[in-house]
Amino acid sequence: MAIVKMSEYKLFVNSENVDHIMSEMQKFQTVMFAENPEVYEGFSHYNSTYDFDRNLEKQEHIQTVLKKIKELDKKNKKKDRMNQLGIQSMSLSELNAVIEEHSLGAITDLFLEFNEHDKKTFKQFIHHSPIRKGSLTTQEIRSLIQQKPIIGNVPAENVSAILDELNPIDSLYYMHKFEKGDHYGVFVIIPSSENFERVSIITEKYDMEYRSSTSLHIQDIVQKMKNTLQDILDKRENEYEILTQVSLYTEILQAHYEALRNEALRETEKLKFQTSSHVTLIRGWVETDDEGIFRTMIDAATQGAYDLSLEAAPIHSREVPIKLRNKRFARAFEPITNMYSQPQYNELDPTPILAPFYAFFFGMMLADAGYGLVMAIILSIVLKRITLKPSVENMVRLLLYVSVPTMFWGLMYGSFFGGLIPLTPVIDINSEYNRVLIMALMFGVVHLFVGLGVKGYIYYRDYKKRYILYDVIFWYLTLSGVGIFVTQLFTDAYVAYMGYAQIAMLIGMVGIVLTNGRNAKSLGGKAAGGLYSLYGLTNYLGDVVSYSRLMALGLAGASIGVAFNMMVDMVSGMGIIGVIAGVIIFIFGHTFNLLISGLSSYVHSARLTYVEFFGKFFIGGGKPFKNFIEEPTYIKLEKEY
Repeated sequence: MAIVKMSEYKLFVNSENVDHIMSEMQKFQTVMFAENPEVYEGFSHYNSTYDFDRNLEKQEHIQTVLKKIKELDKKNKKKDRMNQLGIQSMSLSELNAVIEEHSLGAITDLFLEFNEHDKKTFKQFIHHSPIRKGSLTTQEIRSLIQQKPIIGNVPAENVSAILDELNPIDSLYYMHKFEKGDHYGVFVIIPSSENFERVSIITEKYDMEYRSSTSLHIQDIVQKMKNTLQDILDKRENEYEILTQVSLYTEILQAHYEALRNEALRETEKLKFQTSSHVTLIRGWVETDDEGIFRTMIDAATQGAYDLSLEAAPIHSREVPIKLRNKRFARAFEPITNMYSQPQYNELDPTPILAPFYAFFFGMMLADAGYGLVMAIILSIVLKRITLKPSVENMVRLLLYVSVPTMFWGLMYGSFFGGLIPLTPVIDINSEYNRVLIMALMFGVVHLFVGLGVKGYIYYRDYKKRYILYDVIFWYLTLSGVGIFVTQLFTDAYVAYMGYAQIAMLIGMVGIVLTNGRNAKSLGGKAAGGLYSLYGLTNYLGDVVSYSRLMALGLAGASIGVAFNMMVDMVSGMGIIGVIAGVIIFIFGHTFNLLISGLSSYVHSARLTYVEFFGKFFIGGGKPFKNFIEEPTYIKLEKEY
């Protein structure tokens, strides 16, 4: 339960091995790359020739096909093949085997939109499909087939200009041929009827010499253009059958999509490297515990042709990426920490400390045994039956854990679906709200004191033991004394301790004034700094009052639940219609209350953590460690080393 220790590596390898090394590192996953701060002599920044646009285009095509398949399944009322919550799980090696066995082109050739986006060449003619600018309707494609083509020669100096004017026009299918050294370019243009006049003006503007397909001996090429349009039309009119065929390859398309994303990630990370004529330099971080596995992996991938240095990352460096490692309960609460900020490398991971408080506060604000029971049952089934994306799994597990204190506080308040089933409350929040308020404020004091205690531990760990007295113990004394004084507004139970409270408060306040301005250079500055720190006592009082929301939100949720139950009672005497209406009101009302109260509990528990708790000891600002693998969309790729 700590911040994972990192090692910095510097790796020199033969440039010809880089692609294979990157593939193996993706199987390893827990490695991160660093920008090279300076260019070494004889090296230069990696220059990529990878076609990122083409990769993205393929991803978009796959997404388009999968979306169409999903719509088809929905139309046919079939089970959704692409469950948005559940995903497959396999290794990168298994994924690569799938995509090697099943060509992406062979699958997408069945689907019209993939090929319609592509440019093709017919006997040196480059043809420009109208579909690449957007999906045309079936009627628009049919009108293009019926249109007479415009054919002619354009002077060489005008070829580039006419292409620039033709390219933005929709509903236009054309091809051209032009080689350097030619005196003219040959164009065959099939415009829609709406664009025919516009295209005619453009061709005259650039001095086109009109010809026939026969005189240019390109009758077969023009016919192929017509046939291409007819193929597109046929596919459009038979889209249902084609989609039914493609849907059989859904999982394979998903595999290709994940492979393309990870291929692009490999190429993107390579831009951080430096290369010479034969050697590539790779820098980054790896978990210290994985140094041996990392070295073995590099040795196997390079067949021993490498130079690798590993050393512990500097403890005070802001560049070291942060990775948290906690046991199952605390790990579910890591998103709460990450939502605020990653700790710095020399800080303490606050997750194991915040986790029990967060769950306790969440339960106290939602506070309904019925809601907690529903959450526990549904979320347990989800975790057991569905393979979830890591980020979704952590959130589901967090909600499962907070369902337990939700049930506990529901039983304490006697609330089961807003009183649907009468329970004897230990504390009746509707009548004993002052008692609940005092209890909430006491929990707040405990929370703040724990935060100060964590601060003291950090001072102890960093060999600043005298600061424990200055910034922790003096504040404990001051706050304890003030707290006993404040209790006199509610009870006489602590009147016997008033003398001790006065002494503790006096010692604490004097200590704060004398020590908390220690960073100032002058004596007056130190005194002013100490007094200003003591003024921070008002902030502590405000922090304590903030915990009143533990009572307020619990009371609000209970009242809303009771209100919906009263509405059910109002319609219960109306026969079968009343029964149906009552069921609808009950389900809708309590679902609404669970969602809105649950969201409020989630947000306000986080607020108490970030503002009141973290403010006592946590700085944050660390850079998160990102595994060398894309977050899964359809397939979770398991680590292989």
